[in-house]
Amino acid sequence: MKQKDLNEAVECINNKINILLEQFDIKLVYIFGSYAKGTNTKNSDLDIAILLGEYTPYDKINLISELAGILNRDDIDVVILNDANSILKFQVIKYGKIVYKVSEYEKVIFESKTMDEYMDMEYYRNRQKQVMDITFKEKWGMLNDKRHS
Repeated sequence: MKQKDLNEAVECINNKINILLEQFDIKLVYIFGSYAKGTNTKNSDLDIAILLGEYTPYDKINLISELAGILNRDDIDVVILNDANSILKFQVIKYGKIVYKVSEYEKVIFESKTMDEYMDMEYYRNRQKQVMDITFKEKWGMLNDKRHS
């Protein structure tokens, strides 16, 4: 049965987290996306972000499979935060809801590093946007000129 809201999803994960902790080195679990925002519908997938300690690619596959079984749904989107880019990690900590943390220390360290990475790259993201805007305006201007000639 699909969880109808954030509280049901959190409760379901918390009730079964020990099964996952026996098999995987889980440090943090967040729910993000439409469930975290409260805008989910019956067709929404469930977005889950997980920070792992030691893991292998095989562990990631097994973790996703175990989560699908625990939540009794196949429409989950799992992000392994260890492999995510700084923008996605920042979005998860800014808008997501923490479901599990091995310790407050682990949460603070992860979120601090994520914010540092995100802020370090802000100049480059802004510069890239400026270049894209200029390029788009130049090309769009040329297209408009051709249409009106």
